[in-house]
Amino acid sequence: MMISNLACPRLFRTLMLLMVVSFGPAHAQATASPDGLIKAVTQDILDTVRADRSLQEGDINRLNTLVDQRVMPVVDFQKMTALTVGIHWRRASAAQQEQLLAAFRVLLMLTYADALRQVQDTTVQVRPARYAPEDQDVIVRTLVLRTGKEPIQLDYRLHKTADGWKIYDFNVLGLWLVEHYRSQFSQLVGSKGIDGLISALQVKNKALRQSSSARGS
Repeated sequence: MMISNLACPRLFRTLMLLMVVSFGPAHAQATASPDGLIKAVTQDILDTVRADRSLQEGDINRLNTLVDQRVMPVVDFQKMTALTVGIHWRRASAAQQEQLLAAFRVLLMLTYADALRQVQDTTVQVRPARYAPEDQDVIVRTLVLRTGKEPIQLDYRLHKTADGWKIYDFNVLGLWLVEHYRSQFSQLVGSKGIDGLISALQVKNKALRQSSSARGS
């Protein structure tokens, strides 16, 4: 597999754009229902981005702060990464798992930076719940509305943890993020091993950093 194909650029940028409008503070996590959590955090993150021009322009330092404060508290990132790497996750050493977590986080963050430039005139409508109160793993369905464009359905997969509901996968335009990356990661591990996957992610991240810097200059 070519390194440049680690992401489907247009589709993944769309996915990350939609992820932007679905994260927010952790204060409502513990008691919120899954759809309540999504509703609670949406407006906060939209307001944050709209009020901060540096975020709209993809400032990496500001983005890191946003990710740490608003994204990580509502996402089970280790579960997301483990599912994405698939059976190879259990075969990786602790050091390799840490490197995978770090590289995958950077990949998402850098693509997130590009998406932040596009959140103006965006709202989210949470659709009626389709899960039972006792369910521990659910899907929340939303519609992302953008002025002058067709609505896009975005689904979230969440599971209940001791710290409240956590997001661990997304579906947009029929594509689950975990499944999309798992097929690509599996091919890379099959041909180059775990270290090869880590290296490929790092190369991809370097290219994204350079692209982001070029757009900002």
